[in-house]
Formats: sequence, structure tokens, C-alpha cells
Amino acid sequence: MTEIPKTFKETQISPNKLKWDEAMSEEIKLMQNRKIWDLVEPKSNMKVLGCRWVYSIKHDEKNNVKKYKSRLVAQGFKQRPGVDFTDVFAPLVNFDIIKFLFVLLVCILGWNHAQIDVKGAYLYGNLDISIYMQQPEGFAVKGCEHYVCRLHNSIYGLHQSGRQWNIELNEILFGLGFHRNELCNGLYTKSNCILLVYVDDIVVFSKSQSDLEDSILNIKIKLEITELGPVRYLIGVNFERIGDSVYLHQNTYINKLKTRFKNLPRRQIALPLKVGCILPDRVKENEIIETELTRQIPYKTLIGCLSFIANRSRPDIAFAVNTMSQFCNGYTYHHWTIVVDILNYVFKTMFYKINLSDTHNTRLTMYSDSSWGCKLNDRHSTSGYIMLFGNVPITWKSQKQKCIALSSMEAEFITLTESSKCIIWYSKILKRT
Repeated sequence: MTEIPKTFKETQISPNKLKWDEAMSEEIKLMQNRKIWDLVEPKSNMKVLGCRWVYSIKHDEKNNVKKYKSRLVAQGFKQRPGVDFTDVFAPLVNFDIIKFLFVLLVCILGWNHAQIDVKGAYLYGNLDISIYMQQPEGFAVKGCEHYVCRLHNSIYGLHQSGRQWNIELNEILFGLGFHRNELCNGLYTKSNCILLVYVDDIVVFSKSQSDLEDSILNIKIKLEITELGPVRYLIGVNFERIGDSVYLHQNTYINKLKTRFKNLPRRQIALPLKVGCILPDRVKENEIIETELTRQIPYKTLIGCLSFIANRSRPDIAFAVNTMSQFCNGYTYHHWTIVVDILNYVFKTMFYKINLSDTHNTRLTMYSDSSWGCKLNDRHSTSGYIMLFGNVPITWKSQKQKCIALSSMEAEFITLTESSKCIIWYSKILKRT
């Protein structure tokens, strides 16, 4: 596995120095073409942000290296609220909606689909506040090394960048005749075309191939994009076509975890969480004694990786991952061994897939259940529900209830309330799409 440098200096001694230099030059050229900044002489009253290079290697759906990526990121953590930024919220489409509409439009109605990626998306956002930044390391202009960059557009790292990009994209899509869905602000519709926006990833659905190509061409006139063809790998999830069926899984992401956590012990695990498993109490914050062993345990990192899988494609591990995530601020080594077992279960069952084509109707079905007072230390109950679209699981959740139910009926109704809100929302999306 190629080691990814953490600093500019590391790229200069890396065996892949030329590739990293090329990636950084490409990023600088992109910023120059879009006139992201100009250089000004610094003044004593200026608040100047730092910046740094962030490096990554992009892979395709088969985990092959696609490109070396360098991104210039501003040190937005030094921005002052109310001075350097105000509003920061930017909507994006829920991944479950992507599954939902993929089943409806592609698997049931037979629509065409394509995926596009906006190059340097955040660089399109306009800034309405003066922000100054140091020149990027390795690319300071000769003779003007002491000058600073006055930003005209947003860049990665600034608090408001996501919002400014979304505002710009929204105006562009409005100009192309698209309308934003009131229930889901990452969903845009236009006669025979539907767009789903997840930051800089856009999925396009259309009844005909010609309409699909026309929509992409219109977007390409306004934005610099990369056309990726039919959806195959999106936000860490594989969409694999086998014969006439489309399957959803995360084999590419799981294979990355195999490499990342290759030093962890491997065991054959039959279930994500043993039946009757007794968990140690959560260690209280004032009783936590850090040892060399616990400092080396990437507990929160692994829980985050497993949560990503559980929420996207694996409802069978949702309860186990949610249960163990409750110990992130008070775990012991025994908790860690259970989390490693969940990971080993995922490795063993990585061939599990969701058949998105296994449906012949548009009926929404919700199943919900609840325990009652199962947490012996605090008597909180656990909610669980799953919604099917035809025969395809679309959204699911396992969650500790926020209040203590006084009866099993109350616990069931708490779960029923949440699941009802969910299915009502999806039914409205279905009617308005």
C-alpha cells in the first residue's frame, strides 16, 4: 500500500515525488484559472489564515489507483465566528434517498443514470467577507514571498465554503430549469430529469439517453466536471450490475479496511454480537485511567468505519455497532475485543449484498420493534426499525431511546413514532417525484 504523505516536505522525499508535484501543480493551475486570489501586501490589522496541503490517492470501484490528489486547505479553525463567517449550513441528499430513487427510477422504471463529479467544487463559491491567507507552501511567488493571498472565492477548509458552493450550484441549476424539492433540498427535478446532489457528486437520472446527455452537457457548460458514466462507485458504496440485477455492497471499502487494520487479530465470528453478551459498564469520565495499551487502541476510528458500513449497506450489524458506540468515551480492552469481532464478522460476510432489483411494486413497508429497559445501568430501551421499498431494504436504524419508558407499550410507541415519521416522509417524496 502506497504511503500517503502528511506534509509538503514528505512529498519531496517520497518515491512518488513527481506524481505529488504534478497533483499540486494541477491544483494551483485550477485556482489560477478561476482567479481564486490575488496577492496583496500584508498590513498589521489583517487576520491572515495559514494553509496546508492535504494528500490522498483516489481509487476506482475495483480498488485500483485512479489518481494522486493534492488539495490546498485553509486553516479555517482560526476563523472568528461573526467576523470571518456567519452562516455555514449547506444541505445534501441523504444516501438512503439515493438508494430509494435508484430502485424506483432505474430498477423499476428503467431510467438511464450517470454520475458526474464537479472538479474543485468549493472554489466556485463567492465570498462576501474579506479573508486573507498565506501563500501555499512550495508555490510562493518569487519576489513576493512576504505577500498574502486575498481570497475572492471560497476554498476548502473555510467554514462557509460548503454553503457558498451550494448557493452557487443552486443558482446554476435554477438557471437550467431545475426545481429544488421542498422535502429534500439535495433533490432537483426538471420534466424528464432528476438530479441528486451530494456535495460535489451529482447523480443524474433521465427517461432517455439523449435527455441524460443533454442535461450533463448543460451542466458542463456552467461547471468543470468529470463524467464517470453509469453509477458504479458512489460515496464508498458499490453499485454492481450482475446480469439484469443491480446489487449494492461495500466490498471496495471493506478491502481498504483489511489493509488499514491488517495487524488486528483475525477470528471466525458467526454473529456480530454474541447472544446474551454481557458488556462491562461504561467507564466514567473521572475514572478513566489511560494506559499505553488504551492509547494505542483506535476504538473511535474503528467504530466510525463500522458505522459507515452499518448505515449504508449492512442492517445486520446496526444494533451491534450502535451498542458499542455508546462506549466511545469510556471503553475498556474488553469493549475493544468485541468491536474487533464485529470487524471480523464484516470481513467474513463481505460478500453480502442488497439486491436493488428485487422488487416488483412500489409499496412501502415499515417494521419496528423495541426492547424495554434492557440497559441495566440506566434502564433506557432500544428502538429498531427497517423500511422496505418492495422487497428492498432502504433505511433502518437501531438507537438507544433518549428517555426512559415507563412501560413496554410506551417504548414501542416511541419507536413507532420515529418509524412513522420516516415512512410518511418517504411516501411524500414518492408522490412528488
